[in-house]
Amino acid sequence: MRSVLVLILMSFAFILKAQNIRHIETINDNWDFYKGKIENPFSNDGSRSWEKVTIPHSWNTQDILDDEDGYYRGDGWYKKTMVIPEVYENQQVFLLFEAANQVTTLYVNGKEIGENHIGGYTTFTRDITSAIKRENNEITVKVNNAHNDEIVPQSADFSFYGGIYRDIKLIITKPIHFEVANLGANAIFIRTPVVSESTVKVTVQSKLVRPKKGKYYVQQTLFDADYNIVKRTKSKSVFEKDDFSEFSVENPKLWSPENPYLYKLVSEIVDKKGVVYDRLENPVGFRWFHFDAKKGFSINGKSTKLIGTNRHQDFLGKANALSDEIHRKDMQLLKEMGINFLRIAHYPQDPAILEMCNKYGFITTLEIPFVDKAAANEAGKQNSVNMLKEAIRFNYNNPAIVAWNLGNETTMKAPDKLGETYTKHFIETHKVLAETIKAEDQTRYSYSVFFREPAYQHKLGIRNTQLVGYNKYYAWYRDELEDVDKLLRDLVKRTLALDPDKPFILSEYGGGADPRLRTYNPTRFDFSVEYQFLLHKSYMKAILEIPEIVGANVWNYADFQVEHRKDAVPHINNKGLVSADRKKKDAYYLYQALLKKTPFVAIASKGWRKRAGIADEIDGQVATQPITVVGNGNDVELLINGKSLGKQKFDFSTVTFKVPFKQGQNLIEVISERNGKTIKDFATIDFTLQAKNLKSKSNPFKEIAINVGSYCYFIEQHNLDYLWMPDQAYKKGSFGYVGGEFLRTKTRRRNNIGTDVSIKGTENDPIYQTQMIGINQYKFDVPKGTYELSLSMAELKSRGENIMDILVNDKKVWENLNLKKKYGKDRGVSKRFLISVDDENGITVDFKPVKGKTRLSGIKLRKVN
Repeated sequence: MRSVLVLILMSFAFILKAQNIRHIETINDNWDFYKGKIENPFSNDGSRSWEKVTIPHSWNTQDILDDEDGYYRGDGWYKKTMVIPEVYENQQVFLLFEAANQVTTLYVNGKEIGENHIGGYTTFTRDITSAIKRENNEITVKVNNAHNDEIVPQSADFSFYGGIYRDIKLIITKPIHFEVANLGANAIFIRTPVVSESTVKVTVQSKLVRPKKGKYYVQQTLFDADYNIVKRTKSKSVFEKDDFSEFSVENPKLWSPENPYLYKLVSEIVDKKGVVYDRLENPVGFRWFHFDAKKGFSINGKSTKLIGTNRHQDFLGKANALSDEIHRKDMQLLKEMGINFLRIAHYPQDPAILEMCNKYGFITTLEIPFVDKAAANEAGKQNSVNMLKEAIRFNYNNPAIVAWNLGNETTMKAPDKLGETYTKHFIETHKVLAETIKAEDQTRYSYSVFFREPAYQHKLGIRNTQLVGYNKYYAWYRDELEDVDKLLRDLVKRTLALDPDKPFILSEYGGGADPRLRTYNPTRFDFSVEYQFLLHKSYMKAILEIPEIVGANVWNYADFQVEHRKDAVPHINNKGLVSADRKKKDAYYLYQALLKKTPFVAIASKGWRKRAGIADEIDGQVATQPITVVGNGNDVELLINGKSLGKQKFDFSTVTFKVPFKQGQNLIEVISERNGKTIKDFATIDFTLQAKNLKSKSNPFKEIAINVGSYCYFIEQHNLDYLWMPDQAYKKGSFGYVGGEFLRTKTRRRNNIGTDVSIKGTENDPIYQTQMIGINQYKFDVPKGTYELSLSMAELKSRGENIMDILVNDKKVWENLNLKKKYGKDRGVSKRFLISVDDENGITVDFKPVKGKTRLSGIKLRKVN
């Protein structure tokens, strides 16, 4: 007990000592913000209205999601008044910006500090010592996120939010200190040129700022995870030269995905009496790794299949202005998913991400935002090189990183279509960036990611990195599920034929899923959660069986906001395994079942809590629907409302039960076992049982909503999970459409139901994106009574003029309806009618074309009395 207490006191003293050497604090609070141009920023213009904000902050949290095209890209101004604390004599004062998008100008007391910082995703520091006063200091920051031909990204499938969206830190040092305001804001570079199970050789490069006279030393102390000193060295520093320290460690504990053991290196500047002038800490992980084109990836000599995701720095309604807690929670969810591989895409992200990658053991790649197209000219190329240097230098000491990526889908804007001059510049940019990676870091691999066919990049001469990745969306934008394995094998074969020694990574794959869309008849590009589940199952079968795929990254970990996207959820790329607000989709549980080493079982669709279906029989009391269970045990038992449906064996970690649901609440339980441990999962489902015959006495008709022209259920999440059912052709005694055809998008690559249009005036875009075109009737064989009938429609991407009359039971209720003329294109329209049924013929809605074609998107019927 006494030894434990001593250790705690020593650790506490250790922390206090660290805090007294270099002062670091965030200055995120109490900023004033103004969006727009300011011609004279330091004039006493009292008419200008400033908003109080807290960093992280973005000015694009709302306009990114509205119905208006585009979002604000221009100037944003931040200012605050603060007193700089006096910590040391003759102190040096710096401001560190973890990121601001994308051109940043800093003023202190009206004085411009240094040059503009170029690039929206890398960390930078400015020395403000010469501009500050003892009393109040006004800090002013101008940030601009407008398009600039000389700054990447030029274009991309993500939004370029403006703002100071990561922490700002005030750093105060003594005059003698480790360099702060250098490219990338890192002064310590840790290298491990030799690593084995028996020994590690370590070299540490330190950048110092110190006077010419005087004797100063750099002391390096390596601590293990329990704060025990493992090694200590001290070397004499030389004015204006970097210090290099070397030492070795015997019998090291190695870092790996299974055991991410971290040491800590404490670097100090001391004098001959041992007085400490500055101090920095860095994580250290001892590992050796190798990529092989045929054998795959190995770490510490162990062959390891790399499976993981990509990740964007984005959250619903927050743009990219996320707290550290959200960043760390994302990493926790990925750890719980079972991944060992993370591609930080498409730009460097918050330091909290790599902190957790180190701790969780994620093999990681990091890249700069050279996406789609190169910056315009030589200045633009140099900006890209500087971004890459900043990214590498700031993140250098993270053991999780194994490769630096110079860009993503850089041939999206085909260079051979943009002229000879651009093509030459484009090729040279790739060459220089690849050379920069190796010049900056000999210990890791260079990497580039493409999407066009391998021969295309080969012909251009830009496959010049050690690793290549390909983004392929087979079975989503093109081809079918059954083709995935064949297509991936062919792709790998073609890329290895060009470069037999260049390892292949499947850097992106996936498909969209709107959590509001559910179906028992999934089809490509229907944005249903069920199709996404099947797509990932097909990919994982292939990835795990093809040894030449050394690693694979799902696109994407989470849904993210893209202003120009018009999918099922406008302005959202919903290929994530979790939603933009981090709710798990079914495919997330599939990956847990396939990747987790600990016992696991889950009801894949347990997030779908409100369901409906048509009774199996006339006057039947149940509707039988499939439930998929995932797990890593041998078999699983399912119970519905306490009744066992028996056990089934898992096949590729999945099994499907046919489950009879009754009206109201249904409790599903699943029980499995692995390694002697019993594991369970539960789901409560509120089920609406629709009668097979709408005139049923035992289950009288109340209400129904139909997602016309679609096989999908739709859940209005913003409306207390109001449920729309899939469409069907009319069946006597029931409901359905008569005549017409499902609206389809027919292109060279796609032939899917519905269309990708952002519907104005509604949050229920999927209801309107699918339609019956040329519909004749919609029928409900309901009994006598009074009903509320709701019709939902929109005119989408149509040509010419379309006019129709709508009749209910031969009575005209809507005449000469021209949706495009009356309401505008791509706008959702819903109208309700009160209908009396006085006979046994139910309700028939007739759609009569006056000109062009009729159309219907959704229909609801509710019995009033």
